[in-house]
Amino acid sequence: MATKLQVKNKILKSGIHYLTSDYKTRNESRSTHNGMDFVGSVKQDEILSIADGEVVFTGYDSGGGGYWISIKTNGIEHRYFHLANGTTKVKKGDYVKKGDVIATMGKTGNATGYNVHFAIYKNGYVDPKPYLMNDDPFNLYNCHVDDDDFTTFVKGVQSTLNANIDGLPGPETLSKTITISRTINNNHPVIKVLQVYLKTLGYDLGSYGVDGRYGPVMEKIIKEYQKNVVGLKGNLVDGIITAKRYTWKKLLKL
Repeated sequence: MATKLQVKNKILKSGIHYLTSDYKTRNESRSTHNGMDFVGSVKQDEILSIADGEVVFTGYDSGGGGYWISIKTNGIEHRYFHLANGTTKVKKGDYVKKGDVIATMGKTGNATGYNVHFAIYKNGYVDPKPYLMNDDPFNLYNCHVDDDDFTTFVKGVQSTLNANIDGLPGPETLSKTITISRTINNNHPVIKVLQVYLKTLGYDLGSYGVDGRYGPVMEKIIKEYQKNVVGLKGNLVDGIITAKRYTWKKLLKL
């Protein structure tokens, strides 16, 4: 039986969300169900992005998801499956705003009727419900980060930049920061420290993982961080961690 769910971040334009299959509890044979299935108040409701983000995939899933879209926000993907063929309104590389219509509900793939399968991918599939129920679930700067993780990060930065190692960021630590990009200090030891910390924040480092190099994946992550966390716009979203400015200040919570 469908359960009506009150959400803060809408997936369906009608605003009515009936949950037909929950995360990992669809039935005994589908204990690995990796998302939540919803129907709305109309047969083919329009699908909304639940947050601002970059479209990283549109296409067809031969494994059962049908036509689907993936949008990335602060390193976390929100994915929408079983979309109607020909209704996708976005393409890879587009930047969408929360509430934008991205497609129409369908029954493509392994679906018995019109619905949307909603999933969150964060280094693997996780329970999507908190992302529907919380006011700002993708704001990594405001979400909880273990104090030990942050202190370890600060000490790592201080150690690799020859600052006083006390785990407390301040003017002295900031004064030691360096510019990092794909062409400047791109294999400096502090990069590995940054990568470990970004991973604790939920960013996907790709197949190379924590490799200590500032390559295309790191540049893309830093651009996301600059845009979505630091709040930079336009040419300032450049993927360059500039000495003593913007991105370093936010990373060090200064």
